[in-house]
Amino acid sequence: MKFAQIFILFFSFLTIKPASAGLLIEPLVGFSKGELITDSGSGKDKWDFTGMSYGGRLGYQQLGFQIGLDYLNSNNNVDHSDWDSLKGSEWTGFIGYEFPVLLRVYAGYIFSATGEGEYQNTNIDLIEGSGTKFGIGFTGLPFVDINLEYRSITYGDGKISGTKLGYEQEYDAYMLSFSLPFVL
Repeated sequence: MKFAQIFILFFSFLTIKPASAGLLIEPLVGFSKGELITDSGSGKDKWDFTGMSYGGRLGYQQLGFQIGLDYLNSNNNVDHSDWDSLKGSEWTGFIGYEFPVLLRVYAGYIFSATGEGEYQNTNIDLIEGSGTKFGIGFTGLPFVDINLEYRSITYGDGKISGTKLGYEQEYDAYMLSFSLPFVL
């Protein structure tokens, strides 16, 4: 190496501030609305639901970019007399970007989703779920973000009282949530 290259390299190490990542911790609570769709081969059945969700994100944020894990637990009421409840939980890997002014966008891959419900006094287990999540957030309030997201999950072969159903279920939902992001 020439002296000029060594000097520039040495000067760069002394004057450039190292990038630092922050630990992102973001608890959230929200209201979901969506539908559960089953296709048993003899036709599709659709059930609308509403409910509360809670969870959080844990990850890293640097220069507005975010990456991490997201957990969400939902407790829904189905708008049909044959359903008693519909509960679910999901784990998501997400990436996002928080713009300098009032806005954040994020997307994620739901790699593990399970659910359970009671339909006509029979227990139903939704298993092997995966899907996608997309969201946008308003970051203009102090300490609180307001988020709107869409989640789409396809569950594998579910079970009724331990017996496999033989068909998949689809779960689509919109959620309005409030979160408290902390970057440490």
